[in-house]
Amino acid sequence: MSNRKSRAINGTLTSFIQFSVRIILQAALSPLVLRVAGQETLGAYSILMQVIAYLALVDLGFGVALSRYLAQAHGHDDNGRQFREVFETGRTHFLFSNAIFALLAFILSYHIGSIFSFSHTIEAQAKIGLWILASWSIIRVPFAVYGGALTATQNMAAANIINMIGNSLRLILSLCTVIAGMGLIGLMISNVIAEAVTYIIHRWYYQRIYPDENFSWGIPNWRLFGEMMKFGLGYLFVIIGGRLAFQSDNLVVGMLYGGTKTSIYYTTQMPAFILIAFIWMIADNAGPAINELYARKNVARLTNNYMRLLKYSMLLGLALASGLLIFNRNMVTLWVGSIQYAGDLMTVSLSVFAIATIINHVHAIIMVANGAVRYLSIISIIGGIANLILSFLLGTLLGLEGVMVASAVIEVIVMIMFWIYCMRLMNISFIYIWRNSIMPAITANCFIIPIVIYAIKENIPANLPSFIIWFSIFIFITLTSIALVGLDKADFQDIHIYLGNVFSRLRRTAT
Repeated sequence: MSNRKSRAINGTLTSFIQFSVRIILQAALSPLVLRVAGQETLGAYSILMQVIAYLALVDLGFGVALSRYLAQAHGHDDNGRQFREVFETGRTHFLFSNAIFALLAFILSYHIGSIFSFSHTIEAQAKIGLWILASWSIIRVPFAVYGGALTATQNMAAANIINMIGNSLRLILSLCTVIAGMGLIGLMISNVIAEAVTYIIHRWYYQRIYPDENFSWGIPNWRLFGEMMKFGLGYLFVIIGGRLAFQSDNLVVGMLYGGTKTSIYYTTQMPAFILIAFIWMIADNAGPAINELYARKNVARLTNNYMRLLKYSMLLGLALASGLLIFNRNMVTLWVGSIQYAGDLMTVSLSVFAIATIINHVHAIIMVANGAVRYLSIISIIGGIANLILSFLLGTLLGLEGVMVASAVIEVIVMIMFWIYCMRLMNISFIYIWRNSIMPAITANCFIIPIVIYAIKENIPANLPSFIIWFSIFIFITLTSIALVGLDKADFQDIHIYLGNVFSRLRRTAT
Protein backbone atom coordinates (compact mmCIF):
# COMPACT_ATOMS: atom_id res chain seq x y z
CA MET A 1 0.00 0.00 0.00
CA SER A 2 1.38 3.42 -0.95
CA ASN A 3 2.33 5.87 1.77
CA ARG A 4 -0.28 8.34 0.48
CA LYS A 5 -3.02 5.69 0.53
CA SER A 6 -1.93 4.54 3.97
CA ARG A 7 -2.17 8.10 5.28
CA ALA A 8 -5.58 8.53 3.67
CA ILE A 9 -6.91 5.41 5.40
CA ASN A 10 -5.41 6.50 8.71
CA GLY A 11 -6.98 9.91 8.28
CA THR A 12 -10.39 8.42 7.52
CA LEU A 13 -10.26 6.05 10.47
CA THR A 14 -9.21 8.71 12.94
CA SER A 15 -11.78 11.17 11.61
CA PHE A 16 -14.58 8.67 12.28
CA ILE A 17 -13.16 7.90 15.73
CA GLN A 18 -12.89 11.61 16.52
CA PHE A 19 -16.47 12.13 15.38
CA SER A 20 -17.76 9.24 17.51
CA VAL A 21 -15.99 10.51 20.63
CA ARG A 22 -17.44 13.98 20.08
CA ILE A 23 -20.98 12.58 19.78
CA ILE A 24 -20.67 10.58 23.00
CA LEU A 25 -19.32 13.48 25.03
CA GLN A 26 -21.74 16.00 23.53
CA ALA A 27 -24.65 13.70 24.37
CA ALA A 28 -23.51 13.77 28.00
CA LEU A 29 -23.03 17.54 28.13
CA SER A 30 -26.42 18.91 27.05
CA PRO A 31 -28.62 17.17 29.66
CA LEU A 32 -26.15 18.11 32.39
CA VAL A 33 -26.18 21.77 31.36
CA LEU A 34 -29.97 21.71 31.36
CA ARG A 35 -30.17 20.04 34.75
CA VAL A 36 -27.53 22.15 36.53
CA ALA A 37 -27.45 25.48 34.69
CA GLY A 38 -30.89 25.63 33.09
CA GLN A 39 -32.43 26.09 29.64
CA GLU A 40 -31.33 29.68 29.15
CA THR A 41 -27.66 28.83 29.71
CA LEU A 42 -27.74 26.09 27.06
CA GLY A 43 -29.62 28.36 24.67
CA ALA A 44 -27.22 31.25 25.28
CA TYR A 45 -24.26 28.94 24.71
CA SER A 46 -25.62 27.76 21.34
CA ILE A 47 -26.26 31.38 20.36
CA LEU A 48 -22.73 32.46 21.31
CA MET A 49 -21.22 29.63 19.26
CA GLN A 50 -23.04 30.92 16.17
CA VAL A 51 -22.10 34.52 16.96
CA ILE A 52 -18.44 33.47 17.16
CA ALA A 53 -18.76 31.72 13.80
CA TYR A 54 -19.91 34.99 12.26
CA LEU A 55 -17.14 37.00 13.91
CA ALA A 56 -14.64 34.56 12.39
CA LEU A 57 -15.59 35.87 8.94
CA VAL A 58 -13.18 38.76 9.54
CA ASP A 59 -10.41 36.52 8.17
CA LEU A 60 -12.04 37.12 4.72
CA GLY A 61 -11.83 33.48 3.70
CA PHE A 62 -8.07 33.41 4.26
CA GLY A 63 -8.27 30.22 6.31
CA VAL A 64 -9.55 28.27 3.29
CA ALA A 65 -6.91 29.88 1.07
CA LEU A 66 -4.18 29.02 3.58
CA SER A 67 -5.19 25.34 3.64
CA ARG A 68 -5.20 25.18 -0.15
CA TYR A 69 -1.87 26.95 -0.68
CA LEU A 70 -0.09 25.08 2.11
CA ALA A 71 -1.15 21.75 0.61
CA GLN A 72 0.01 22.80 -2.85
CA ALA A 73 3.31 24.23 -1.56
CA HIS A 74 4.09 20.98 0.26
CA GLY A 75 4.50 19.23 -3.09
CA HIS A 76 7.09 21.70 -4.42
CA ASP A 77 10.72 20.59 -4.60
CA ASP A 78 12.24 23.85 -3.39
CA ASN A 79 13.51 22.92 0.08
CA GLY A 80 10.30 24.19 1.63
CA ARG A 81 10.73 27.80 0.47
CA GLN A 82 7.18 28.31 -0.80
CA PHE A 83 5.73 26.42 2.16
CA ARG A 84 7.48 28.83 4.53
CA GLU A 85 6.25 31.81 2.54
CA VAL A 86 2.64 30.62 2.71
CA PHE A 87 2.94 29.78 6.42
CA GLU A 88 4.45 33.16 7.34
CA THR A 89 1.94 35.02 5.19
CA GLY A 90 -0.93 33.14 6.87
CA ARG A 91 0.16 33.74 10.45
CA THR A 92 0.82 37.42 9.76
CA HIS A 93 -2.62 37.85 8.23
CA PHE A 94 -4.17 36.08 11.22
CA LEU A 95 -2.41 38.50 13.57
CA PHE A 96 -4.38 41.39 12.08
CA SER A 97 -7.67 39.50 11.53
CA ASN A 98 -7.63 38.17 15.10
CA ALA A 99 -7.03 41.68 16.42
CA ILE A 100 -10.17 42.79 14.57
CA PHE A 101 -12.01 39.71 15.89
CA ALA A 102 -11.02 40.64 19.44
CA LEU A 103 -12.19 44.22 19.00
CA LEU A 104 -15.56 43.15 17.59
CA ALA A 105 -16.05 40.57 20.37
CA PHE A 106 -15.28 43.25 22.96
CA ILE A 107 -17.77 45.70 21.39
CA LEU A 108 -20.43 43.00 21.04
CA SER A 109 -20.11 42.07 24.70
CA TYR A 110 -21.79 45.34 25.70
CA HIS A 111 -24.84 44.70 23.49
CA ILE A 112 -25.27 40.91 23.60
CA GLY A 113 -28.00 40.95 26.24
CA SER A 114 -30.22 43.44 24.47
CA ILE A 115 -29.85 41.76 21.06
CA PHE A 116 -30.94 38.33 22.32
CA SER A 117 -33.14 39.29 25.29
CA PHE A 118 -30.97 37.51 27.86
CA SER A 119 -31.64 37.80 31.56
CA HIS A 120 -29.26 40.03 33.53
CA THR A 121 -27.38 37.03 34.93
CA ILE A 122 -26.84 35.38 31.52
CA GLU A 123 -25.99 38.74 29.97
CA ALA A 124 -23.24 39.31 32.55
CA GLN A 125 -21.86 35.82 31.99
CA ALA A 126 -21.96 36.20 28.20
CA LYS A 127 -20.09 39.50 28.50
CA ILE A 128 -17.29 37.98 30.57
CA GLY A 129 -17.14 34.99 28.21
CA LEU A 130 -16.66 37.26 25.21
CA TRP A 131 -13.91 39.17 27.03
CA ILE A 132 -12.09 35.90 27.70
CA LEU A 133 -12.49 34.87 24.06
CA ALA A 134 -11.26 38.26 22.82
CA SER A 135 -8.10 37.98 24.91
CA TRP A 136 -7.42 34.42 23.76
CA SER A 137 -7.88 35.35 20.09
CA ILE A 138 -4.74 37.51 20.34
CA ILE A 139 -2.69 35.04 22.37
CA ARG A 140 -3.40 32.12 20.02
CA VAL A 141 -1.94 33.68 16.86
CA PRO A 142 1.62 32.16 17.14
CA PHE A 143 0.07 28.67 17.44
CA ALA A 144 -2.88 28.93 15.05
CA VAL A 145 -1.39 27.76 11.73
CA TYR A 146 0.32 24.55 12.83
CA GLY A 147 -2.86 22.45 12.72
CA GLY A 148 -3.38 23.40 9.07
CA ALA A 149 0.28 22.68 8.40
CA LEU A 150 -0.11 19.13 9.75
CA THR A 151 -3.05 18.51 7.44
CA ALA A 152 -1.27 20.07 4.47
CA THR A 153 1.73 17.78 5.00
CA GLN A 154 -0.68 14.81 4.98
CA ASN A 155 -0.32 14.07 8.69
CA MET A 156 -4.12 13.79 8.88
CA ALA A 157 -4.14 10.99 11.45
CA ALA A 158 -2.01 12.99 13.87
CA ALA A 159 -4.13 16.12 13.33
CA ASN A 160 -7.35 14.14 13.91
CA ILE A 161 -6.02 12.53 17.09
CA ILE A 162 -4.89 15.89 18.46
CA ASN A 163 -8.26 17.41 17.60
CA MET A 164 -9.96 14.47 19.30
CA ILE A 165 -7.92 15.16 22.44
CA GLY A 166 -8.95 18.81 22.28
CA ASN A 167 -12.65 18.04 21.77
CA SER A 168 -12.61 15.50 24.58
CA LEU A 169 -10.91 17.97 26.90
CA ARG A 170 -13.38 20.71 25.97
CA LEU A 171 -16.37 18.58 26.81
CA ILE A 172 -14.84 17.09 29.97
CA LEU A 173 -13.94 20.56 31.22
CA SER A 174 -17.43 21.75 30.29
CA LEU A 175 -18.94 18.97 32.38
CA CYS A 176 -16.68 19.86 35.32
CA THR A 177 -17.27 23.62 35.17
CA VAL A 178 -21.04 23.18 34.86
CA ILE A 179 -21.07 20.86 37.87
CA ALA A 180 -18.96 23.44 39.72
CA GLY A 181 -21.70 26.02 39.07
CA MET A 182 -19.71 28.23 36.66
CA GLY A 183 -22.53 28.25 34.09
CA LEU A 184 -21.97 30.01 30.77
CA ILE A 185 -18.58 31.39 31.86
CA GLY A 186 -17.39 27.85 32.58
CA LEU A 187 -18.47 26.68 29.14
CA MET A 188 -16.58 29.53 27.46
CA ILE A 189 -13.45 28.98 29.57
CA SER A 190 -13.56 25.27 28.71
CA ASN A 191 -13.57 26.13 25.01
CA VAL A 192 -10.57 28.43 25.39
CA ILE A 193 -8.50 26.00 27.47
CA ALA A 194 -9.23 23.08 25.14
CA GLU A 195 -8.34 25.12 22.06
CA ALA A 196 -5.15 26.29 23.73
CA VAL A 197 -4.09 22.72 24.51
CA THR A 198 -4.95 21.65 20.95
CA TYR A 199 -2.90 24.45 19.38
CA ILE A 200 0.07 23.83 21.67
CA ILE A 201 0.10 20.12 20.81
CA HIS A 202 -0.23 20.97 17.10
CA ARG A 203 2.86 23.14 17.32
CA TRP A 204 4.82 20.66 19.45
CA TYR A 205 4.08 17.73 17.13
CA TYR A 206 4.85 19.67 13.96
CA GLN A 207 8.17 20.86 15.34
CA ARG A 208 8.98 17.31 16.45
CA ILE A 209 8.55 15.84 12.97
CA TYR A 210 10.03 18.87 11.18
CA PRO A 211 12.70 20.09 13.64
CA ASP A 212 14.68 22.04 11.06
CA GLU A 213 11.82 24.29 9.97
CA ASN A 214 11.72 27.78 11.44
CA PHE A 215 9.08 30.36 10.63
CA SER A 216 9.22 34.12 11.06
CA TRP A 217 6.66 36.89 10.54
CA GLY A 218 5.82 39.23 7.70
CA ILE A 219 4.73 39.05 4.06
CA PRO A 220 7.74 37.57 2.21
CA ASN A 221 5.96 37.45 -1.15
CA TRP A 222 3.33 40.11 -1.84
CA ARG A 223 2.29 38.50 -5.12
CA LEU A 224 1.53 35.30 -3.23
CA PHE A 225 -0.36 37.28 -0.61
CA GLY A 226 -2.47 38.85 -3.37
CA GLU A 227 -3.28 35.45 -4.87
CA MET A 228 -4.27 34.02 -1.50
CA MET A 229 -6.40 37.04 -0.67
CA LYS A 230 -8.14 36.88 -4.06
CA PHE A 231 -8.92 33.20 -3.60
CA GLY A 232 -10.10 33.77 -0.03
CA LEU A 233 -12.38 36.65 -1.01
CA GLY A 234 -13.81 34.56 -3.84
CA TYR A 235 -14.65 31.74 -1.46
CA LEU A 236 -15.86 34.10 1.27
CA PHE A 237 -19.34 34.26 -0.23
CA VAL A 238 -19.62 30.48 -0.06
CA ILE A 239 -18.68 30.66 3.63
CA ILE A 240 -21.15 33.47 4.29
CA GLY A 241 -23.88 31.53 2.51
CA GLY A 242 -23.07 28.51 4.64
CA ARG A 243 -23.19 30.58 7.82
CA LEU A 244 -26.55 32.06 6.84
CA ALA A 245 -27.97 28.63 5.98
CA PHE A 246 -26.54 26.54 8.83
CA GLN A 247 -25.45 28.89 11.60
CA SER A 248 -28.19 31.48 11.84
CA ASP A 249 -31.19 29.52 13.11
CA ASN A 250 -30.22 29.71 16.78
CA LEU A 251 -29.56 33.43 16.36
CA VAL A 252 -32.99 33.97 14.82
CA VAL A 253 -34.74 31.98 17.55
CA GLY A 254 -32.70 33.84 20.17
CA MET A 255 -33.69 37.22 18.76
CA LEU A 256 -37.36 36.25 18.49
CA TYR A 257 -37.84 34.17 21.64
CA GLY A 258 -34.75 34.37 23.87
CA GLY A 259 -32.34 31.81 25.28
CA THR A 260 -34.85 29.36 26.80
CA LYS A 261 -36.67 28.70 23.51
CA THR A 262 -33.31 28.51 21.73
CA SER A 263 -32.28 25.61 23.95
CA ILE A 264 -35.46 23.75 22.89
CA TYR A 265 -34.73 24.40 19.22
CA TYR A 266 -31.08 23.41 19.69
CA THR A 267 -31.75 20.06 21.36
CA THR A 268 -34.48 19.13 18.86
CA GLN A 269 -32.21 19.64 15.87
CA MET A 270 -28.96 18.31 17.35
CA PRO A 271 -29.42 14.56 16.62
CA ALA A 272 -30.26 15.34 12.99
CA PHE A 273 -27.34 17.73 12.51
CA ILE A 274 -24.85 15.30 14.05
CA LEU A 275 -25.95 12.52 11.69
CA ILE A 276 -25.96 14.88 8.70
CA ALA A 277 -22.34 15.77 9.44
CA PHE A 278 -21.53 12.06 9.69
CA ILE A 279 -22.97 11.39 6.22
CA TRP A 280 -21.15 14.45 4.84
CA MET A 281 -17.89 12.74 5.75
CA ILE A 282 -18.47 10.18 2.98
CA ALA A 283 -18.47 12.92 0.36
CA ASP A 284 -15.59 14.76 2.04
CA ASN A 285 -13.38 11.67 1.93
CA ALA A 286 -14.18 11.27 -1.78
CA GLY A 287 -13.29 14.91 -2.51
CA PRO A 288 -9.56 14.40 -3.27
CA ALA A 289 -10.36 11.60 -5.76
CA ILE A 290 -12.99 13.79 -7.46
CA ASN A 291 -10.46 16.61 -7.80
CA GLU A 292 -7.82 14.28 -9.22
CA LEU A 293 -10.22 12.85 -11.82
CA TYR A 294 -11.22 16.36 -12.90
CA ALA A 295 -7.56 17.32 -13.28
CA ARG A 296 -6.90 14.22 -15.40
CA LYS A 297 -10.12 14.78 -17.41
CA ASN A 298 -11.11 11.16 -16.82
CA VAL A 299 -14.78 11.71 -17.63
CA ALA A 300 -15.85 8.08 -17.46
CA ARG A 301 -14.45 7.41 -13.97
CA LEU A 302 -15.58 10.82 -12.76
CA THR A 303 -19.15 10.11 -13.84
CA ASN A 304 -19.05 6.68 -12.23
CA ASN A 305 -17.69 8.09 -8.94
CA TYR A 306 -20.31 10.83 -8.93
CA MET A 307 -23.12 8.34 -9.43
CA ARG A 308 -21.90 6.12 -6.63
CA LEU A 309 -21.26 9.00 -4.27
CA LEU A 310 -24.73 10.39 -4.94
CA LYS A 311 -26.31 6.95 -4.48
CA TYR A 312 -24.51 6.27 -1.19
CA SER A 313 -25.42 9.72 0.12
CA MET A 314 -29.07 9.33 -0.86
CA LEU A 315 -29.30 5.82 0.59
CA LEU A 316 -28.18 7.15 3.96
CA GLY A 317 -29.98 10.49 3.62
CA LEU A 318 -33.38 8.91 2.99
CA ALA A 319 -32.81 6.45 5.82
CA LEU A 320 -31.90 9.34 8.12
CA ALA A 321 -35.04 11.26 7.13
CA SER A 322 -37.21 8.21 7.86
CA GLY A 323 -35.43 7.62 11.16
CA LEU A 324 -36.05 11.20 12.24
CA LEU A 325 -39.78 10.87 11.53
CA ILE A 326 -39.92 7.72 13.64
CA PHE A 327 -37.51 8.43 16.49
CA ASN A 328 -36.66 12.12 16.84
CA ARG A 329 -39.39 12.93 19.38
CA ASN A 330 -38.64 9.90 21.54
CA MET A 331 -34.87 10.37 21.17
CA VAL A 332 -35.02 13.97 22.40
CA THR A 333 -37.46 12.98 25.17
CA LEU A 334 -35.22 10.17 26.45
CA TRP A 335 -32.12 12.34 26.13
CA VAL A 336 -33.13 15.68 27.65
CA GLY A 337 -36.85 15.41 28.45
CA SER A 338 -40.10 16.06 26.57
CA ILE A 339 -40.00 19.77 27.45
CA GLN A 340 -36.97 20.11 25.14
CA TYR A 341 -38.83 18.81 22.06
CA ALA A 342 -39.88 21.61 19.71
CA GLY A 343 -42.65 19.72 17.88
CA ASP A 344 -43.49 17.40 14.99
CA LEU A 345 -43.51 20.15 12.38
CA MET A 346 -39.86 20.79 13.14
CA THR A 347 -39.05 17.08 12.85
CA VAL A 348 -40.73 16.87 9.44
CA SER A 349 -38.79 19.95 8.35
CA LEU A 350 -35.56 18.43 9.64
CA SER A 351 -36.21 15.30 7.58
CA VAL A 352 -36.69 17.32 4.38
CA PHE A 353 -33.70 19.51 5.21
CA ALA A 354 -31.50 16.44 5.83
CA ILE A 355 -32.12 14.94 2.39
CA ALA A 356 -31.59 18.25 0.58
CA THR A 357 -28.43 19.28 2.39
CA ILE A 358 -26.79 15.85 1.97
CA ILE A 359 -27.39 16.02 -1.79
CA ASN A 360 -26.19 19.64 -1.88
CA HIS A 361 -22.95 18.65 -0.17
CA VAL A 362 -22.18 16.18 -2.96
CA HIS A 363 -22.86 18.77 -5.65
CA ALA A 364 -20.80 21.43 -3.84
CA ILE A 365 -17.77 19.11 -4.01
CA ILE A 366 -18.39 18.58 -7.73
CA MET A 367 -18.62 22.33 -8.37
CA VAL A 368 -15.47 23.14 -6.38
CA ALA A 369 -13.51 20.45 -8.25
CA ASN A 370 -14.83 21.82 -11.55
CA GLY A 371 -13.85 25.36 -10.59
CA ALA A 372 -17.46 26.61 -10.58
CA VAL A 373 -16.87 28.56 -7.36
CA ARG A 374 -18.52 31.71 -8.71
CA TYR A 375 -21.88 29.99 -9.27
CA LEU A 376 -21.55 28.18 -5.95
CA SER A 377 -20.86 31.51 -4.22
CA ILE A 378 -23.77 33.33 -5.86
CA ILE A 379 -26.36 30.66 -5.08
CA SER A 380 -24.97 30.13 -1.56
CA ILE A 381 -25.19 33.82 -0.64
CA ILE A 382 -28.62 34.33 -2.23
CA GLY A 383 -29.93 31.17 -0.57
CA GLY A 384 -28.45 32.23 2.76
CA ILE A 385 -30.04 35.68 2.66
CA ALA A 386 -33.38 34.21 1.59
CA ASN A 387 -33.15 31.69 4.41
CA LEU A 388 -32.50 34.43 6.97
CA ILE A 389 -35.45 36.55 5.78
CA LEU A 390 -37.83 33.60 5.56
CA SER A 391 -36.69 32.34 8.97
CA PHE A 392 -37.69 35.62 10.61
CA LEU A 393 -41.01 35.65 8.73
CA LEU A 394 -42.03 32.02 9.41
CA GLY A 395 -40.51 32.13 12.88
CA THR A 396 -42.85 35.00 13.69
CA LEU A 397 -45.90 33.35 12.09
CA LEU A 398 -45.39 29.70 13.12
CA GLY A 399 -43.22 29.95 16.22
CA LEU A 400 -39.73 28.55 16.57
CA GLU A 401 -40.65 25.55 14.35
CA GLY A 402 -41.13 28.00 11.50
CA VAL A 403 -37.41 28.74 11.50
CA MET A 404 -36.69 25.12 10.56
CA VAL A 405 -39.49 25.16 7.97
CA ALA A 406 -37.77 28.12 6.31
CA SER A 407 -34.41 26.32 6.26
CA ALA A 408 -35.99 23.24 4.66
CA VAL A 409 -37.78 25.24 1.96
CA ILE A 410 -34.69 27.20 0.94
CA GLU A 411 -32.44 24.13 1.04
CA VAL A 412 -34.77 22.27 -1.36
CA ILE A 413 -34.73 25.22 -3.78
CA VAL A 414 -30.92 25.35 -3.61
CA MET A 415 -30.81 21.57 -4.17
CA ILE A 416 -32.77 21.90 -7.40
CA MET A 417 -30.52 24.69 -8.70
CA PHE A 418 -27.29 22.86 -7.76
CA TRP A 419 -28.54 19.63 -9.32
CA ILE A 420 -29.47 21.27 -12.64
CA TYR A 421 -26.13 23.07 -12.81
CA CYS A 422 -24.11 19.91 -12.06
CA MET A 423 -26.00 17.94 -14.71
CA ARG A 424 -24.94 20.58 -17.23
CA LEU A 425 -21.35 20.58 -15.96
CA MET A 426 -21.05 16.82 -16.33
CA ASN A 427 -23.30 16.51 -19.39
CA ILE A 428 -25.53 13.93 -17.70
CA SER A 429 -29.29 13.58 -18.12
CA PHE A 430 -31.69 13.33 -15.20
CA ILE A 431 -32.93 9.98 -16.56
CA TYR A 432 -29.40 8.61 -16.30
CA ILE A 433 -29.08 9.87 -12.71
CA TRP A 434 -32.52 8.51 -11.84
CA ARG A 435 -31.70 5.05 -13.13
CA ASN A 436 -28.25 4.75 -11.55
CA SER A 437 -28.54 6.70 -8.28
CA ILE A 438 -31.98 7.96 -7.31
CA MET A 439 -34.08 4.89 -8.08
CA PRO A 440 -31.87 2.38 -6.17
CA ALA A 441 -31.85 4.70 -3.13
CA ILE A 442 -35.63 5.21 -3.15
CA THR A 443 -36.36 1.53 -3.76
CA ALA A 444 -34.10 0.41 -0.90
CA ASN A 445 -35.75 2.84 1.50
CA CYS A 446 -39.30 1.84 0.54
CA PHE A 447 -39.08 -1.05 2.99
CA ILE A 448 -38.90 1.47 5.85
CA ILE A 449 -42.21 3.14 4.95
CA PRO A 450 -44.43 0.68 6.92
CA ILE A 451 -42.44 1.43 10.09
CA VAL A 452 -42.83 5.17 9.50
CA ILE A 453 -46.61 4.80 9.03
CA TYR A 454 -46.95 2.59 12.10
CA ALA A 455 -44.85 4.94 14.27
CA ILE A 456 -46.90 7.97 13.26
CA LYS A 457 -50.24 6.17 13.64
CA GLU A 458 -49.58 4.28 16.88
CA ASN A 459 -47.29 6.83 18.57
CA ILE A 460 -44.48 4.56 19.85
CA PRO A 461 -44.05 5.04 23.64
CA ALA A 462 -41.10 7.16 24.76
CA ASN A 463 -39.45 4.59 26.99
CA LEU A 464 -36.00 3.02 26.65
CA PRO A 465 -37.01 -0.65 26.05
CA SER A 466 -39.49 0.34 23.34
CA PHE A 467 -36.94 2.66 21.73
CA ILE A 468 -34.25 -0.05 21.66
CA ILE A 469 -36.60 -2.64 20.14
CA TRP A 470 -37.98 -0.40 17.42
CA PHE A 471 -34.59 1.16 16.65
CA SER A 472 -33.05 -2.31 16.27
CA ILE A 473 -35.86 -3.30 13.88
CA PHE A 474 -35.34 -0.10 11.91
CA ILE A 475 -31.57 -0.62 11.60
CA PHE A 476 -31.99 -4.28 10.58
CA ILE A 477 -34.53 -3.48 7.84
CA THR A 478 -32.51 -0.48 6.64
CA LEU A 479 -29.20 -2.34 6.35
CA THR A 480 -30.82 -5.40 4.80
CA SER A 481 -32.71 -3.40 2.17
CA ILE A 482 -29.64 -1.32 1.34
CA ALA A 483 -27.54 -4.47 0.93
CA LEU A 484 -30.12 -6.36 -1.15
CA VAL A 485 -31.58 -3.54 -3.22
CA GLY A 486 -29.43 -0.41 -2.95
CA LEU A 487 -25.97 -1.82 -3.67
CA ASP A 488 -24.75 -3.70 -6.73
CA LYS A 489 -21.81 -6.05 -7.29
CA ALA A 490 -19.35 -3.23 -8.00
CA ASP A 491 -20.37 -1.48 -4.77
CA PHE A 492 -19.67 -4.62 -2.74
CA GLN A 493 -16.29 -5.00 -4.43
CA ASP A 494 -15.35 -1.42 -3.50
CA ILE A 495 -16.53 -1.93 0.09
CA HIS A 496 -14.58 -5.20 0.32
CA ILE A 497 -11.38 -3.58 -0.96
CA TYR A 498 -11.76 -0.59 1.36
CA LEU A 499 -12.46 -2.68 4.45
CA GLY A 500 -9.59 -4.97 3.53
CA ASN A 501 -7.23 -1.99 3.43
CA VAL A 502 -8.60 -0.70 6.72
CA PHE A 503 -8.21 -4.00 8.58
CA SER A 504 -4.77 -4.53 7.04
CA ARG A 505 -3.71 -1.16 8.37
CA LEU A 506 -5.19 -1.90 11.79
CA ARG A 507 -3.24 -5.19 11.99
CA ARG A 508 0.00 -3.42 11.09
CA THR A 509 -0.69 -0.80 13.75
CA ALA A 510 -1.39 -3.48 16.40
CA THR A 511 1.82 -5.37 15.61
